[in-house]
Amino acid sequence: MKLLAAAAALMSVAACAGRSDLGYASLNSEVPATRAIIVPPPGGPSVVAVLQRTYQNGISQEIALSTASLTSGQNAFYASMLNNTASNMEIPETLSLSPLTPDRIEREMEERIPGVEMQTSLVYVQNKFGPFGFATGRSASGDLCLYAWQQIEPDKPAVLVPGGAISVRLRLCDADASVDQLLRVMYGYTIAAYYRQESWNPYGDPPSPPAGFGQADAPMYPLGLDRRDDAVIRRRVLSTESRRIAPPDETSERLIDKDTVVPAIPAPSSPQNSMPLGGYPVVPPPPIQ
Repeated sequence: MKLLAAAAALMSVAACAGRSDLGYASLNSEVPATRAIIVPPPGGPSVVAVLQRTYQNGISQEIALSTASLTSGQNAFYASMLNNTASNMEIPETLSLSPLTPDRIEREMEERIPGVEMQTSLVYVQNKFGPFGFATGRSASGDLCLYAWQQIEPDKPAVLVPGGAISVRLRLCDADASVDQLLRVMYGYTIAAYYRQESWNPYGDPPSPPAGFGQADAPMYPLGLDRRDDAVIRRRVLSTESRRIAPPDETSERLIDKDTVVPAIPAPSSPQNSMPLGGYPVVPPPPIQ
Protein backbone atom coordinates (compact mmCIF):
# COMPACT_ATOMS: atom_id res chain seq x y z
CA MET A 1 0.00 0.00 0.00
CA LYS A 2 2.84 2.36 0.82
CA LEU A 3 4.43 1.67 -2.55
CA LEU A 4 1.16 2.37 -4.38
CA ALA A 5 0.67 5.66 -2.52
CA ALA A 6 4.21 6.79 -3.33
CA ALA A 7 3.76 5.93 -7.01
CA ALA A 8 0.51 7.89 -7.20
CA ALA A 9 2.16 10.90 -5.61
CA LEU A 10 5.04 10.79 -8.07
CA MET A 11 2.65 10.56 -11.02
CA SER A 12 0.63 13.59 -9.85
CA VAL A 13 3.80 15.66 -9.40
CA ALA A 14 5.02 14.69 -12.89
CA ALA A 15 1.64 15.65 -14.39
CA CYS A 16 1.73 19.10 -12.74
CA ALA A 17 5.30 19.70 -13.89
CA GLY A 18 4.53 18.79 -17.51
CA ARG A 19 1.39 20.96 -17.89
CA SER A 20 1.76 24.53 -19.26
CA ASP A 21 -0.57 27.27 -20.52
CA LEU A 22 -0.36 28.50 -24.11
CA GLY A 23 1.13 31.99 -24.45
CA TYR A 24 1.14 34.52 -27.29
CA ALA A 25 3.83 36.97 -28.32
CA SER A 26 1.27 39.69 -29.17
CA LEU A 27 -0.94 41.36 -26.58
CA ASN A 28 -3.49 42.39 -29.23
CA SER A 29 -6.79 40.57 -29.51
CA GLU A 30 -9.48 40.78 -32.17
CA VAL A 31 -12.84 42.19 -31.15
CA PRO A 32 -16.09 42.52 -33.14
CA ALA A 33 -16.40 45.44 -35.56
CA THR A 34 -19.23 46.81 -33.41
CA ARG A 35 -16.64 47.47 -30.68
CA ALA A 36 -14.61 49.86 -32.84
CA ILE A 37 -13.75 53.16 -31.17
CA ILE A 38 -13.97 54.98 -34.52
CA VAL A 39 -16.90 54.57 -36.93
CA PRO A 40 -16.32 55.73 -40.54
CA PRO A 41 -18.92 58.01 -42.15
CA PRO A 42 -21.89 56.57 -44.06
CA GLY A 43 -20.82 55.29 -47.46
CA GLY A 44 -17.56 53.77 -46.31
CA PRO A 45 -14.96 52.63 -46.12
CA SER A 46 -16.28 49.72 -44.12
CA VAL A 47 -14.67 48.22 -41.02
CA VAL A 48 -13.29 44.73 -41.74
CA ALA A 49 -11.43 43.94 -38.50
CA VAL A 50 -10.54 45.47 -35.14
CA LEU A 51 -7.38 44.65 -33.17
CA GLN A 52 -7.47 45.87 -29.58
CA ARG A 53 -4.98 46.20 -26.76
CA THR A 54 -6.01 47.08 -23.21
CA TYR A 55 -3.83 49.11 -20.85
CA GLN A 56 -4.04 50.09 -17.20
CA ASN A 57 -5.21 53.58 -18.12
CA GLY A 58 -6.76 53.21 -21.55
CA ILE A 59 -7.22 51.26 -24.74
CA SER A 60 -5.83 51.32 -28.28
CA GLN A 61 -7.24 49.88 -31.49
CA GLU A 62 -6.16 49.29 -35.06
CA ILE A 63 -9.39 49.47 -37.08
CA ALA A 64 -8.76 47.89 -40.48
CA LEU A 65 -10.79 49.41 -43.33
CA SER A 66 -11.75 48.08 -46.74
CA THR A 67 -8.96 48.74 -49.24
CA ALA A 68 -9.20 49.37 -53.00
CA SER A 69 -5.62 50.12 -53.98
CA LEU A 70 -2.40 48.49 -55.13
CA THR A 71 -0.25 50.21 -52.49
CA SER A 72 1.22 47.88 -49.91
CA GLY A 73 -0.32 48.23 -46.47
CA GLN A 74 -3.76 48.28 -44.92
CA ASN A 75 -6.13 51.21 -44.75
CA ALA A 76 -6.93 51.76 -41.09
CA PHE A 77 -7.85 54.05 -38.24
CA TYR A 78 -5.39 53.99 -35.34
CA ALA A 79 -7.17 55.18 -32.19
CA SER A 80 -6.17 55.44 -28.52
CA MET A 81 -8.32 56.48 -25.58
CA LEU A 82 -6.99 57.46 -22.16
CA ASN A 83 -9.15 57.67 -19.08
CA ASN A 84 -6.40 59.33 -17.04
CA THR A 85 -3.64 61.35 -18.68
CA ALA A 86 -1.75 61.71 -15.37
CA SER A 87 -1.11 57.99 -14.88
CA ASN A 88 2.27 56.76 -13.67
CA MET A 89 4.21 55.78 -16.78
CA GLU A 90 6.45 53.49 -14.74
CA ILE A 91 3.59 51.06 -14.17
CA PRO A 92 3.64 48.21 -16.74
CA GLU A 93 1.02 48.25 -19.49
CA THR A 94 0.43 51.99 -19.24
CA LEU A 95 -0.62 53.99 -22.29
CA SER A 96 0.78 57.44 -23.04
CA LEU A 97 0.16 59.89 -25.89
CA SER A 98 3.29 61.42 -27.33
CA PRO A 99 3.25 65.04 -28.57
CA LEU A 100 2.40 65.61 -32.22
CA THR A 101 5.82 66.61 -33.52
CA PRO A 102 6.83 66.64 -37.22
CA ASP A 103 9.48 63.97 -36.59
CA ARG A 104 6.97 61.61 -34.98
CA ILE A 105 4.41 62.07 -37.76
CA GLU A 106 7.15 61.48 -40.35
CA ARG A 107 8.12 58.19 -38.68
CA GLU A 108 4.50 57.08 -38.56
CA MET A 109 4.02 57.77 -42.27
CA GLU A 110 7.20 55.91 -43.19
CA GLU A 111 5.99 52.91 -41.18
CA ARG A 112 2.38 52.85 -42.37
CA ILE A 113 2.80 54.12 -45.96
CA PRO A 114 6.28 52.90 -46.90
CA GLY A 115 7.80 54.07 -50.16
CA VAL A 116 5.34 56.95 -50.71
CA GLU A 117 6.61 60.52 -50.61
CA MET A 118 4.08 62.41 -48.50
CA GLN A 119 3.60 66.19 -48.59
CA THR A 120 2.18 67.80 -45.44
CA SER A 121 -0.58 70.29 -46.18
CA LEU A 122 -0.29 73.81 -44.77
CA VAL A 123 -4.03 74.42 -45.09
CA TYR A 124 -5.90 74.82 -41.79
CA VAL A 125 -8.69 72.27 -41.50
CA GLN A 126 -10.93 71.10 -38.69
CA ASN A 127 -13.79 68.68 -38.17
CA LYS A 128 -16.42 68.50 -35.44
CA PHE A 129 -13.76 67.46 -32.91
CA GLY A 130 -11.36 70.31 -33.66
CA PRO A 131 -8.34 70.94 -35.90
CA PHE A 132 -6.38 68.15 -37.54
CA GLY A 133 -3.41 67.80 -39.87
CA PHE A 134 -2.96 65.75 -43.02
CA ALA A 135 -0.50 64.84 -45.73
CA THR A 136 -1.03 63.41 -49.22
CA GLY A 137 1.13 61.54 -51.70
CA ARG A 138 1.03 59.46 -54.88
CA SER A 139 2.32 55.90 -54.73
CA ALA A 140 4.31 54.17 -57.46
CA SER A 141 1.15 52.30 -58.54
CA GLY A 142 -0.72 55.59 -59.02
CA ASP A 143 -2.85 55.43 -55.87
CA LEU A 144 -3.56 58.61 -53.92
CA CYS A 145 -2.72 58.24 -50.23
CA LEU A 146 -3.82 60.28 -47.23
CA TYR A 147 -2.39 60.29 -43.72
CA ALA A 148 -4.25 62.39 -41.15
CA TRP A 149 -3.67 62.92 -37.44
CA GLN A 150 -5.68 64.45 -34.63
CA GLN A 151 -5.40 64.62 -30.85
CA ILE A 152 -8.52 65.46 -28.85
CA GLU A 153 -8.06 66.75 -25.34
CA PRO A 154 -9.55 69.56 -23.25
CA ASP A 155 -7.98 72.96 -23.79
CA LYS A 156 -8.20 73.69 -20.06
CA PRO A 157 -6.46 71.44 -17.51
CA ALA A 158 -8.72 69.67 -15.06
CA VAL A 159 -8.56 70.91 -11.46
CA LEU A 160 -8.72 67.58 -9.64
CA VAL A 161 -8.76 64.63 -12.08
CA PRO A 162 -7.47 64.85 -15.68
CA GLY A 163 -10.29 64.45 -18.15
CA GLY A 164 -8.75 61.99 -20.58
CA ALA A 165 -7.67 62.25 -24.22
CA ILE A 166 -8.20 60.62 -27.62
CA SER A 167 -5.60 60.14 -30.35
CA VAL A 168 -6.68 59.41 -33.95
CA ARG A 169 -4.67 58.52 -37.04
CA LEU A 170 -6.06 57.69 -40.50
CA ARG A 171 -4.13 55.86 -43.22
CA LEU A 172 -6.12 55.76 -46.46
CA CYS A 173 -5.02 54.92 -50.01
CA ASP A 174 -7.37 54.63 -52.98
CA ALA A 175 -6.93 54.02 -56.69
CA ASP A 176 -9.71 56.35 -57.92
CA ALA A 177 -10.50 58.80 -55.09
CA SER A 178 -9.62 62.48 -55.01
CA VAL A 179 -8.17 64.40 -52.08
CA ASP A 180 -11.62 65.76 -51.21
CA GLN A 181 -13.10 62.27 -51.16
CA LEU A 182 -10.34 60.96 -48.90
CA LEU A 183 -10.66 63.94 -46.56
CA ARG A 184 -14.40 63.33 -46.28
CA VAL A 185 -13.60 60.25 -44.18
CA MET A 186 -11.65 62.41 -41.72
CA TYR A 187 -14.42 64.98 -41.62
CA GLY A 188 -17.22 62.47 -41.11
CA TYR A 189 -15.92 59.87 -38.66
CA THR A 190 -17.61 59.35 -35.29
CA ILE A 191 -16.17 58.40 -31.90
CA ALA A 192 -18.44 55.62 -30.65
CA ALA A 193 -16.85 54.84 -27.27
CA TYR A 194 -16.49 56.62 -23.95
CA TYR A 195 -15.56 56.01 -20.33
CA ARG A 196 -18.37 55.96 -17.80
CA GLN A 197 -16.89 58.30 -15.29
CA GLU A 198 -17.82 61.87 -14.58
CA SER A 199 -14.31 63.26 -14.92
CA TRP A 200 -13.75 61.80 -18.41
CA ASN A 201 -14.32 64.58 -20.93
CA PRO A 202 -11.64 65.10 -23.60
CA TYR A 203 -13.95 67.35 -25.63
CA GLY A 204 -13.94 70.27 -23.20
CA ASP A 205 -16.87 72.54 -22.44
CA PRO A 206 -19.70 72.60 -24.99
CA PRO A 207 -19.79 75.69 -27.22
CA SER A 208 -22.09 78.56 -26.38
CA PRO A 209 -25.35 78.91 -28.33
CA PRO A 210 -25.30 81.32 -31.29
CA ALA A 211 -25.97 84.99 -30.68
CA GLY A 212 -29.66 85.77 -30.67
CA PHE A 213 -30.73 82.21 -29.83
CA GLY A 214 -34.14 82.42 -28.13
CA GLN A 215 -34.23 86.22 -28.41
CA ALA A 216 -36.87 88.42 -29.97
CA ASP A 217 -36.28 89.97 -33.40
CA ALA A 218 -33.72 87.27 -34.30
CA PRO A 219 -35.41 84.97 -36.84
CA MET A 220 -33.77 81.67 -37.71
CA TYR A 221 -34.66 79.89 -40.91
CA PRO A 222 -34.32 76.23 -41.89
CA LEU A 223 -32.11 75.20 -44.79
CA GLY A 224 -30.35 78.58 -44.89
CA LEU A 225 -33.30 80.44 -46.39
CA ASP A 226 -32.08 83.68 -44.86
CA ARG A 227 -28.81 83.50 -46.76
CA ARG A 228 -29.29 81.91 -50.16
CA ASP A 229 -32.50 80.10 -51.05
CA ASP A 230 -34.81 82.98 -50.06
CA ALA A 231 -32.66 85.43 -52.03
CA VAL A 232 -32.88 83.21 -55.11
CA ILE A 233 -36.67 83.02 -54.78
CA ARG A 234 -36.93 86.81 -54.46
CA ARG A 235 -34.76 87.33 -57.54
CA ARG A 236 -36.93 84.94 -59.53
CA VAL A 237 -40.13 86.76 -58.49
CA LEU A 238 -38.66 90.18 -59.32
CA SER A 239 -37.35 88.90 -62.62
CA THR A 240 -40.81 87.60 -63.55
CA GLU A 241 -42.39 90.95 -62.68
CA SER A 242 -39.79 92.86 -64.68
CA ARG A 243 -40.50 90.75 -67.76
CA ARG A 244 -44.18 91.66 -67.46
CA ILE A 245 -43.40 95.40 -67.27
CA ALA A 246 -40.43 95.81 -69.60
CA PRO A 247 -40.90 95.94 -73.38
CA PRO A 248 -39.79 92.78 -75.22
CA ASP A 249 -36.94 94.56 -77.04
CA GLU A 250 -35.46 96.24 -73.95
CA THR A 251 -32.49 94.43 -72.38
CA SER A 252 -30.47 96.98 -70.43
CA GLU A 253 -33.18 99.06 -68.75
CA ARG A 254 -36.93 99.30 -68.30
CA LEU A 255 -39.15 102.40 -68.02
CA ILE A 256 -41.52 102.63 -65.09
CA ASP A 257 -42.75 106.11 -66.07
CA LYS A 258 -41.45 108.98 -68.11
CA ASP A 259 -39.34 110.34 -65.23
CA THR A 260 -37.95 107.16 -63.66
CA VAL A 261 -35.50 104.72 -65.19
CA VAL A 262 -34.72 101.56 -63.24
CA PRO A 263 -32.07 99.03 -64.38
CA ALA A 264 -33.52 95.75 -65.49
CA ILE A 265 -33.07 92.87 -63.06
CA PRO A 266 -31.00 90.12 -64.71
CA ALA A 267 -32.13 86.55 -64.69
CA PRO A 268 -31.00 84.75 -61.56
CA SER A 269 -27.89 82.66 -61.84
CA SER A 270 -27.03 79.66 -59.75
CA PRO A 271 -24.93 80.56 -56.69
CA GLN A 272 -21.33 79.50 -57.01
CA ASN A 273 -21.46 77.55 -53.76
CA SER A 274 -24.76 75.80 -54.55
CA MET A 275 -23.11 72.92 -56.39
CA PRO A 276 -22.71 69.92 -54.08
CA LEU A 277 -19.35 68.28 -53.54
CA GLY A 278 -18.56 65.12 -55.41
CA GLY A 279 -19.85 61.95 -53.83
CA TYR A 280 -23.12 63.45 -52.50
CA PRO A 281 -26.55 62.93 -54.11
CA VAL A 282 -27.98 65.95 -55.94
CA VAL A 283 -31.20 67.19 -54.34
CA PRO A 284 -33.43 69.15 -56.79
CA PRO A 285 -34.73 72.56 -55.59
CA PRO A 286 -38.43 72.92 -54.69
CA PRO A 287 -40.76 74.15 -57.46
CA ILE A 288 -41.56 77.86 -57.61
CA GLN A 289 -45.24 78.48 -57.01
